[in-house]
Amino acid sequence: MSADRFREFETFVCVVDTGSFSAASRKLDCTPSAVSKLIDRMENRLGVRLLHRTSRTLALTQDGRNFHQAAIRALEAVNEAEASLLHADAPVTGLLRVHTTLNFAQQQLARILPDFLALNPQLRIEFILHSDAVDLIAADIDLSLQVGPVTNPSLVARRIATTQWLLCASPEYLQRAGTPRHPADLADHNCLNFLPGTYRSVWPMRTQGEQSVETTRLEATGNVASNSDNFLRVLACQGMGIARLAAFHIAPDLRAGTLRTVLADWLPEDREPVFAVFQSRRNLNLRVKVFVKFLEERLSRSTDWGLGSVAGDQSKP
Repeated sequence: MSADRFREFETFVCVVDTGSFSAASRKLDCTPSAVSKLIDRMENRLGVRLLHRTSRTLALTQDGRNFHQAAIRALEAVNEAEASLLHADAPVTGLLRVHTTLNFAQQQLARILPDFLALNPQLRIEFILHSDAVDLIAADIDLSLQVGPVTNPSLVARRIATTQWLLCASPEYLQRAGTPRHPADLADHNCLNFLPGTYRSVWPMRTQGEQSVETTRLEATGNVASNSDNFLRVLACQGMGIARLAAFHIAPDLRAGTLRTVLADWLPEDREPVFAVFQSRRNLNLRVKVFVKFLEERLSRSTDWGLGSVAGDQSKP
């Protein structure tokens, strides 16, 4: 990419991010008229309108939205190529602050963290562990690791792994209460669930078993609900009912036999993403880049989180 083309892309993305020519000019240390002329030049060269302009607002056209995403990817590629040379031999130092859930940190990060710190001995990491949403700027967080959809459009989400959700219960519970063979059977079971009305409280199920592509959403009920997946896991291990939990969370219990999966053939095939979430792709510090790359390399191998056949329906004869 030529220097002029890079400047065009950078200016266009800055205009979109800041929302005005004047704000972009302050950030780029140039005049608003220079920014306006550069955008005009881009539109004339491309033969499309990228921005709708009024006296008060700017809005992306459909072509502008497509070009904006492509421009971001192009700038990232250039910046990453330069960073790979500039930082190839530079040690990673300083403090990295990471937010995630206690369960993800215990079940997944703890087992690979020694390897990462052995590779980066001059780096320090602080983990902020809770399931609540966090304001990355206000809390001075470099990186958040989240399972499931990221709803804040101002944040950048980079997929680093995939997980699935499984229905599970202890062998003692299944022996006492019976094993469900159809989603309708859950009405006769004690379902340990997340708080009513929350994202995790509805259980998606196939409508016709293994070959069905359609799903229905069940409002599973029982005598205990909680906002803590770890609490639900402990209750399930103690034989109190059936819970729906992430594979990475219950993998040790399934391998140990303290939990068994049920209705596996009735679960949707879709997998849920695990995201690394941060404020901006541009000017991302080396600590975050190195940690995210390490997580991608190590966690991307964990699509079944080491379960293998254990993730299948263990309740079948």
